[in-house]
Amino acid sequence: MEVGFHLGPVVLTGTDLGTQWREHIDQVAAAADHGFGFFSVGTHFAVHPFQYFNIYPWLARLTAAAPELTVVSSVVLVPLANPLEVAEQVATLDVLSGGRFRFGCGLGYRPVEFDMFETSLRHRAARFTEALEVMRRLWAEDTVTHHGRFFHFDEVRPGVRPVQDPHPPVWIATNSEPATRRAATVGDAPFWSPFLGGEALRRHHELHERTRREHGRPAPAEVPIAREFSIGRTRAQAIEDGRAGMIRKWEVYAEHGLQDSLSEKDKELTGDFEEMARETFILGDPGECAEEIARYGEEFGITHMKLRVQYPGMPHDKVMERIALTGAVIERLR
Repeated sequence: MEVGFHLGPVVLTGTDLGTQWREHIDQVAAAADHGFGFFSVGTHFAVHPFQYFNIYPWLARLTAAAPELTVVSSVVLVPLANPLEVAEQVATLDVLSGGRFRFGCGLGYRPVEFDMFETSLRHRAARFTEALEVMRRLWAEDTVTHHGRFFHFDEVRPGVRPVQDPHPPVWIATNSEPATRRAATVGDAPFWSPFLGGEALRRHHELHERTRREHGRPAPAEVPIAREFSIGRTRAQAIEDGRAGMIRKWEVYAEHGLQDSLSEKDKELTGDFEEMARETFILGDPGECAEEIARYGEEFGITHMKLRVQYPGMPHDKVMERIALTGAVIERLR
């Protein structure tokens, strides 16, 4: 199993941007030194109280800092963009990474983002599906003409093509049953959400497998998952170091309307810290974390484990310490 380091929106507004940028470079380089297999960056806009760099230049610069790591978008909000732009950005990142890019993508859920981009939240799923169809053609065909519900163009010739043939693997974010079916029918892999745990994850896993079989599609070659993560030299330290920041991060998710994007059966899983820690978090000392990560591989066939190591208010030296401790976990998994 590959373990990945996620750079998400956790740095509070007002932090010096130059310092934030340099620390991110140091963190990704340290992740490479300690055996991580990939790093990931996501897409969100206007994420107050956090500040967050734009995904495409950010991924490109971090790729140069750790050229041996696989590069993952986690995730691109496809309905907010034109598919030609996204297709060429993805192809560019695949070239810059030497064919090590994974295209994590999803719908998005925040009304403010759809309003700012003058795009319908209501039609986001249909727009996503059509855009992905267009992108696959742009990656594979010399000239593309398309006239659909949302996009219209004639004889478009892409300016750049991906290294991977026919394109980087498409990991589709899964927060709900419709998303799980979407990943099974038009994706290369489900990208399991950090909000799915316990019986909910098992239910979605079974739905995905069943839907792929019904559509005559083989099992995915890669199965990634995202988890909230806190590690310490002891379990008590892991809880102490992570608790306040993890709670704050989830409070912001709630403020941004996350629960509205979840299936009714899954909303019950976004409860208090103790409940979420039991259901979806990975936390403890290196041995406990290694056992829990290995369990995901055994039960759900997980091949890529994306971990959030930093949380709001956490200083850089603490993040670097946690990266090093995670290196001990990775050693145990080998």
